[in-house]
Amino acid sequence: MPKVVPEYKEIAKNKIIQAAVKIFSEKGFHRSTMDEIAREVGVSKGTLYTYFKSKEEILKEIWITSNQNILDLKKTFEDQDCFEVLEYLYHMISESPGLHLSFEITALSSQNENIKKINKESYEAKLESLKLFLQYQQDKSIIRKDISADVLAQILTALYTDITTQLLIGIDNKIVYKNWVKSISAIFKK
Repeated sequence: MPKVVPEYKEIAKNKIIQAAVKIFSEKGFHRSTMDEIAREVGVSKGTLYTYFKSKEEILKEIWITSNQNILDLKKTFEDQDCFEVLEYLYHMISESPGLHLSFEITALSSQNENIKKINKESYEAKLESLKLFLQYQQDKSIIRKDISADVLAQILTALYTDITTQLLIGIDNKIVYKNWVKSISAIFKK
């Protein structure tokens, strides 16, 4: 049996993830099949199963991959201005090809324990990362200190949810962005 180069495995996994995001976005998570994902990648269903055992496993990898920069904000953006980082996060969300997937996956959490667990772990990791990042910004006296980093992280998370909602229902991105900037300034400025 031929050996697979580790770099190839990563490339293959990334192609599968990209294909899954496309299929999930077009058809929804439930209506998507492993066959369709395999066809989109150009591999057999058996090959797909050597990388991922289920759609839930692919979903978990999508969450991990798409949130990599968010999961260690403090380290990733240590020397950057807080407001530039928050602007970057806004653009990352607003330009995400699977923007509506987050709401579908949240809804599926009430029906599927595996998805609920994935969603909860992702949420808690992002919230903790935001808290650490904001605490770091407070320690450097860049943002207000009169509200705890925990509370600011919760507020920011709620704001991201609202932005996603506005974009999904068709409010113009320029208007959403302008309101985002005003909100961030009101929440974080000293």
